[in-house]
Amino acid sequence: MKPNPGYCPAEAEGKRVRVWLAHGGVGATYDDPMVPPGWAADGPRGCCWEITGHPFDIAFYEVLH
Repeated sequence: MKPNPGYCPAEAEGKRVRVWLAHGGVGATYDDPMVPPGWAADGPRGCCWEITGHPFDIAFYEVLH
C-alpha cells in the first residue's frame, strides 16, 4: 500500500483502488458481482484524494486494475 499523495496518482488514473482511511478502516466495498471491487480512482464518481484532516480521508491506496 502506498500513502495518499493528496491528488490522484498517475498510476491510478482510469483504474480502481482499494483504500485505507485515516481512521484506520478499509474503505467500504460491495459484495455484489455487478459492482467492481474497490473505488473508482478518478472521474465523475471517483475518490476525493484531497487531504483535509478528516477521519474519512484516504490515507493509503492500492491500485487494483
